[in-house]
Amino acid sequence: MIKIKSQFLQFLFIIQLQFCTMNKRLLFIVSFFFYCPFFVKAQTKSLNYYLQQGKTNSPLLSNYQNQIESLGLDSLKLKATYGPQVMANGNLTYAPVIHGWGYDNAITNGQNVSALMLVTKPIIGKNNLSTRLQSFSIDKAITSNQSKISQKALEQGITQQYIACYGSQQQLALASEILSFLKKEDTTLRKLAQSSVFKQTDYLSFKVSLQQQLLIKEQLKTQLLNDLGSLNYLCGIQDSAFQNLEAPNIEISHPLAFDSSAYAKSYRLDSIKNSNDAKIINLNYKPTLSAFADGGYQSSLAYKSYKNLGVSVGLNFSLPIYDGKQRKASLLQNMLLEDSRQKQRDFAKQQYQQKALQLQQQILQYDQLIHQGEDQMKYAKTLINAEKLQLQTGDVRMTDYLLSIHNYLDLRTNIIQNNLSKMLLIAQLNNLILQ
Repeated sequence: MIKIKSQFLQFLFIIQLQFCTMNKRLLFIVSFFFYCPFFVKAQTKSLNYYLQQGKTNSPLLSNYQNQIESLGLDSLKLKATYGPQVMANGNLTYAPVIHGWGYDNAITNGQNVSALMLVTKPIIGKNNLSTRLQSFSIDKAITSNQSKISQKALEQGITQQYIACYGSQQQLALASEILSFLKKEDTTLRKLAQSSVFKQTDYLSFKVSLQQQLLIKEQLKTQLLNDLGSLNYLCGIQDSAFQNLEAPNIEISHPLAFDSSAYAKSYRLDSIKNSNDAKIINLNYKPTLSAFADGGYQSSLAYKSYKNLGVSVGLNFSLPIYDGKQRKASLLQNMLLEDSRQKQRDFAKQQYQQKALQLQQQILQYDQLIHQGEDQMKYAKTLINAEKLQLQTGDVRMTDYLLSIHNYLDLRTNIIQNNLSKMLLIAQLNNLILQ
């Protein structure tokens, strides 16, 4: 009875092997036709490609450029404001007096007709005009500097997502490598199982691991496509095709000193703006003088109206005397802005230096982890090769062999992740961004 049961189990095992082999062939055929177009369309793209696409498609960077051009137009408008202004005026008035009721003719003349060409010109010193124009130049410099900071932030975001995609690609390549290794082992182990070198249940454990690795590969493929979709979304690219990514060429470099960074320049420009605004406040309380001239026709039609053609010239003078201490309040507000700027600059400098130091320390730590992982991986690979030989003689259990493979896979995965983390830190160090 026991012998019959053993033969029956062996028969079921052989049937299962044949069924798995048939399913595997069918799966390969279906997968080939399904994924063939997927890989045929694959193209190799670099980090620089995505950086250029992201900057080209960024509406924020385009908006900054438009703001700079708009400030240039504001400067031209201000120059025109202080230049000659020409205006044409026409007026026709009739004020009747009925039975003694009506406006005083001495004021209205009963009727009035005028058609004049008026020219006005503010008389302003060069220092006054240059100071006001300087405000637009400062705003342009501030906007340009802010555009550079935003561009660096965009580049860092794209770089981080690219590294994430490259990491998924590396994980997928590792999964494919392990899967290929397990498939090669499958043929050998099946023969050993049929020869009763080890238990058939041990071989089934191996088949379970093989199927799990197939599932892991498909999951990683899906993850890579999702990461690529996020990268395209970030760069403004409408594309859902699979892409092969080049290894990002990210080398460590010494970060710029804070005083040479865009952040320090931003605070310097704010200081210049505060100083220039204070000058404009004082200029607003200086005396103003403007000249005007007009020429044309103006008549009450009372006497020889055809002779009422003429011209006139004059000056307009204005002197602010008292404004309820608004000037003093405005200057005080300006001083408060400058005080806040100095404190913010000092704090930003400390943050900048602390972040650079922290990133450098983290990079060194990941270097050590990578070296340790590579050393451990050598031993893990040697152990797999040794157990592979002993497995053929039955001196090693299948579970121990599978455990060694999983340990090797974990080590390789950790090294990939540590390398990616190191690249992310280097990218942050090369372009320090203060949040």
